[in-house]
This record gives sequence, C-alpha cells and structure tokens, in this order.
Amino acid sequence: MPAAREALIQRLCEIVAWPESRIPGHERQLAADILVGLLRTASVDLRQRCAAGVTRIRDAPKALLRYLARDEISVAGPLLEAGVGFDDSDLIAAVRVSVAAHWMALARRRGLSEPVTDALLQTGDVGVMEAVLRNQTARLSSYGVDLVVARSRQAPSLPPLLAARSEMRPTQALVLFWWADFEARVNILRRFAVDRSILIQELAEVFKLAAKEAWSDADTRKAMQVIERRQRNRAAAAQSPHGSLEGALQAMEHGVDRNLIREIAHLSGIKPTTASQILTDAGGEAIGVFCKAVGLKRPALLALWRGLRRPNGDPTTTDNSLGRCVYVFDTLATAKAQTVLRYWNWSFTADAVALDRVVLDDADMDVSLARRNAALLFGRDN
Repeated sequence: MPAAREALIQRLCEIVAWPESRIPGHERQLAADILVGLLRTASVDLRQRCAAGVTRIRDAPKALLRYLARDEISVAGPLLEAGVGFDDSDLIAAVRVSVAAHWMALARRRGLSEPVTDALLQTGDVGVMEAVLRNQTARLSSYGVDLVVARSRQAPSLPPLLAARSEMRPTQALVLFWWADFEARVNILRRFAVDRSILIQELAEVFKLAAKEAWSDADTRKAMQVIERRQRNRAAAAQSPHGSLEGALQAMEHGVDRNLIREIAHLSGIKPTTASQILTDAGGEAIGVFCKAVGLKRPALLALWRGLRRPNGDPTTTDNSLGRCVYVFDTLATAKAQTVLRYWNWSFTADAVALDRVVLDDADMDVSLARRNAALLFGRDN
C-alpha cells in the first residue's frame, strides 16, 4: 500500500474516534464517508484499531459502524459486543448480514432489547440461543421465548437455561416441560405449579351461575374446569365397570389398551390425549404429577408404574425414572399438581385434524394457543 494512503487511513481513523467535544458531527461524518471508501484496502491491524477507536463514540457515523460490523470477527467482534454508537436497527441489520461468530458477539452485548434478541433467536443457532439466555442483561419477548421453546425440542442444552429466565410464562414453561431434563422439570414445577385458592374463592358466584345454566356454555365450562376444586369425575366413577380410578388402575395388571386408557382419563377428569401423553412420559415426572393431582396414594402410584411395565428402579433416589416420578409425587402439593394437570388438559386437547398445517412462527398469530402447543407436543415441526 502506498505510504500516503496508509497515513491517510490511519489519520482518518484517529479523527473519527475523537471525542464529541473535539470535532463537529458533520466533519466526523465527512471523515467517515472518506474512510469507508478506503478501508477495504487497509490491513486487518488498521481496521481493528479503527473499530476499537469508534467503539466508545456515541455519535459514531452509521455507515462506518455498519461497515466495520460486517468485517471479519477480529475487527467486528469487540465493536459488536461493546460499541456504544449502535441503535437497535443497526444491531438487527448486523444480525441479518453476518454469520454465527458475529451473532455470538452480539449475544454477549449488555442491555439487548427485545427486538434485537428476537433477531438473534430467529437465526435458530443453538449456541447463539444459549448465549442470549445466559445474558442476564438481555430482555426476551414472548415471541422470542416461543422461538426457544420450539428449538429446544431438538436442543437439550436449552431447556435448563430457558427454565431459569424470568420472561417465561406458564403457558410456555408447561410445554417446555415435556422435553426438558429432570432439573429443568423440577424448576418449572417449583415456579409454575401454583394452587388456585384465590381464583376458586373469587369465582365462587360464577360457578353457581354456570351450574344454574346447566353448564350450557362450552367455553365457560372449559375455562371453569381449569379452576374448579374437584379433579376426579364422580359421574364417570358411578358408571364405570371398574367402580373407581383405583379399580381401573388395578385392571392394568392384565394389560393396557386404548379403551382402558380412555377409561382412566375419563375417571381422572382429563382427555385421553392428555392421559396418553402423561402415561408414556419417558422421564416419569409427569406420572408423579398425575398421581398427586388425582389423589392417589404411593402404593397406587407404584402399582400404576408396574402396570405400565415401566423399568424398575430405586424410588429413594433420582438417578432413575421411578425415583424421579416418586420425588415429584412427594414434593408437589395436590392443589399445585392439579393446576399443572388441568393446564396440560386445557392446552393439549386441540383437535388433531389439520395440525400438520400449523406453522410455528409470527405469521400464524391466528393459531390458537392449544393448537400451537399441540403442534409442538405431538412433534409436528415445520
């Protein structure tokens, strides 16, 4: 490179990095416009020094910032992570035109806003998602959490990180539960398994009013079923050939088929799809939730486990699925377990018809919560 050109680039790099009090904004902008045209021929070392200089300048020229943000990571990384001149639109633009190394630098940036984390999470890069979730100064939108929940089904590292985020709502957490590990599942249950005492108390008159109307409004009936105090279906027990839920569970010793699962679901006050999902849960924790919610005793839980032909294990430790099931059963209050069970029943009982057409992105905001959750739960990834 000619000595004059190198000197010009070096001097312009120094000028654009001067503090605001030393150079008017329009002159800094002029210097930056000239510099952008010359930087493509500059050495990496010179571009690194230029990026380091403008990192601390709040009114750094946008064209120069965006140019350097697209440079190789040794130049762009420190600027993306700490540059004070960027606004959200600059950072989102950087996400769209860069690659994983640049995304990682941005994910470590302090104070990321929801639009920027949305853009980072939309990349689908698991490492970037992990970095965003670990960044305690980053803020996540509800849509961003939805993106991580959907991606976490194939990325076991994500559920424990997401379960610890304050932005996650119960609707998201109790979907995430199904493919989370034991530690994340326990965290989810501790945070989101709540009793319904206030709702039951405050809606007492509504229960009476709905009963007078013979529960004729389907939407009201479904909503109130999530809140009401009783879990088991007493009317179903009176008509069941097994006499009770315990009787139906005893029948499992002779084998389990679809009809028996339907009967157990009916007696438990849940839908067959919910019962099937719970009873086939590989981890076993969901079975513990179910048994506590419907008021079973520990011997009945163990009998259910045997009836399902689940692997034997030590119920006093959590290094096996039976032990994890028993741990959840022993540590979760009945009212809280009922809340979780009823949420699952409400959330995952969407009609399976046309679920394959559900696309889990922001273009499908008309898709109901139940259908979105069911699409995730039943593995229809799009």
